[in-house]
Amino acid sequence: MKPNWRTLLAFLHDVTACALAWLAAFYLRFNLELPQPYGELALTTLTWVVPVNAALFLAFGLYRGIWRFASLPDLRRLIIAVFVAALAVPAVMLMLQITPPRSVFVIAPVFLIMAMGGSRFAYRAWKEHEFTPLANAHRTSVLVMGAEDSAANLIKELARSAQWPFLDQDHAEPG
Repeated sequence: MKPNWRTLLAFLHDVTACALAWLAAFYLRFNLELPQPYGELALTTLTWVVPVNAALFLAFGLYRGIWRFASLPDLRRLIIAVFVAALAVPAVMLMLQITPPRSVFVIAPVFLIMAMGGSRFAYRAWKEHEFTPLANAHRTSVLVMGAEDSAANLIKELARSAQWPFLDQDHAEPG
């Protein structure tokens, strides 16, 4: 499959998130005051952390789907990829005899999951108009009556449209 510009943009986002999560973990470890030898260590270890994570993101197929349709299986694949990377990075550091603080190995994956997962689901919510107010004057109310799956599918499609207000699906009764 030939990667398109959106796939490349998603990959660059994740690589940037990886680098920022690693640096943020160092800053958090030292209470936002990074001592001199650790500042240099944080930057030099990025040359190993980012490629290891990037290779595992590609290996786990994080770029097969589209962010607009991000789902729980995508989140599970993302968490597994970050978890495996969280095991691989310390192994690489051990082989290279580089010793960053151990807490960074725990903090960075947490930040990375929040950044990668949060951005995917924020994008999905934005594309599905979840951030628009429910009571717009230009919307028309609609009552859906139908047969179970058909009605549920229609409600989902109407919820994605900016023209129709989204009623609470918990109160939608099939049949």
